[in-house]
Amino acid sequence: MAIYFLGWTAQYEQRFVSYLAERYDVGRTPDRKGLVRLHRIVKKILGARCAGLLGRLYCKLAGFSGSDMLICNEGQIHRKLNPAILEAFPGIRILVVRDLVDSAFLTRWRSHFDAIYSFDQVQCARLGMQVMNQFLPIGYDEKRMVPVCADDSPTALFIGRDKHRSRSLLALAELLKACDYEVDFRILVDDSTQERSAYHITSLVSYAQSLASTLSAHVLVEMNQPGQAGFTLRPLEAAYFSKKLITTNPAILQSSLYHPNNVYVLDGPESWDAERLRAFLESDFYPLSKETIFEYSPDYMLEFLISRHGAAVREPAPRS
Repeated sequence: MAIYFLGWTAQYEQRFVSYLAERYDVGRTPDRKGLVRLHRIVKKILGARCAGLLGRLYCKLAGFSGSDMLICNEGQIHRKLNPAILEAFPGIRILVVRDLVDSAFLTRWRSHFDAIYSFDQVQCARLGMQVMNQFLPIGYDEKRMVPVCADDSPTALFIGRDKHRSRSLLALAELLKACDYEVDFRILVDDSTQERSAYHITSLVSYAQSLASTLSAHVLVEMNQPGQAGFTLRPLEAAYFSKKLITTNPAILQSSLYHPNNVYVLDGPESWDAERLRAFLESDFYPLSKETIFEYSPDYMLEFLISRHGAAVREPAPRS
């Protein structure tokens, strides 16, 4: 059985796919630009039904078999030739939902997949998806990178889009400054931004820049967007690189990632007390076990999917 990732095109996604390809039977979906251009023309002239022929041609040229596994994500399955490839793929089809979606999205795509997973337990319960652990796009064997912390004032880091979070972030910034922390908040302006602050930025931060900042910070900040109950990457980065975490997500209290010395949950007025926060910041970090950290690695994600679906073989679908 070979495993293929379709639509994982971001820099940090390509990084973990390359890492997995060195350790598992992970293949790359070929970038056939000629077929993509032809698909665009055929779809425009003859419609999506005829464009599906190109998906079958793509799968034939790639040599996919009924025992292979295709792993997709919710952000890219609708793009370019991907729907046609998905429809024609002869093996097991898995969808990993990393963001919040609605019932209309699942109505559109559910029948195309053998299993749909999400990192958000509340979303899974509401929409009928299966739960899987969030995973960091850095392989478990790569975590040996040594965290570099500056010798001067300790720093708290937040990088992310506004998403109606700036008011809470600005309040936290003042609290951190009261605890003698440097505040490195980079709030990317979006449609929800009502008033810009000194912490707002207008350009995306690359994953390489974000990772470098994470390694040099002392504390990472996770501020969940409204309606989000699953983990972002911040708790995983904190665990991987032995950083303290400040979060608004109380779900972490029930997680193996939680230790009171490592994680401070902003949940209720009393948690916004400077002295309580200072006591947390001054406490010693409690190292997590290797087994716990492994559960949030791409290695674990892949082994989890193989254990559930690796022995399955999709029955050939009737050709229309």
